[in-house]
Amino acid sequence: MKKIFRFLLKKLPRPWLIRFSNIFTKLIAPFYKGHNVSCPVCGKEYKTFLPYGYGKGIRDNRLCPGCLTLERHRLLWLFLKNKTNLFTDKLKLLHIAPEQPFYKKFKKMSNIQYITADIE
Repeated sequence: MKKIFRFLLKKLPRPWLIRFSNIFTKLIAPFYKGHNVSCPVCGKEYKTFLPYGYGKGIRDNRLCPGCLTLERHRLLWLFLKNKTNLFTDKLKLLHIAPEQPFYKKFKKMSNIQYITADIE
């Protein structure tokens, strides 16, 4: 499974990976179910996280199989949850270059007026 995932990361263009991420997570997540690691963003537990990176920089145990967050996303999520009022107060949020996992989560939150911007 790990070899297939590494092959896909090397060969598929990033826009394709993003476009098919929903299908991918539904297919791959069941193979990683377990209790060794947990993701604070999606709230699920897995045996391990998926490898992630490009070229020779592919590293093991980085990408959540359920919501495709990296360690930097999970750390930022914990900071926002524990040290800010983002999840409790009614706020306006301008998110520049939104990360895919955060975009989905913030869009669903009823207390946030969520606006995104990016360069195309």
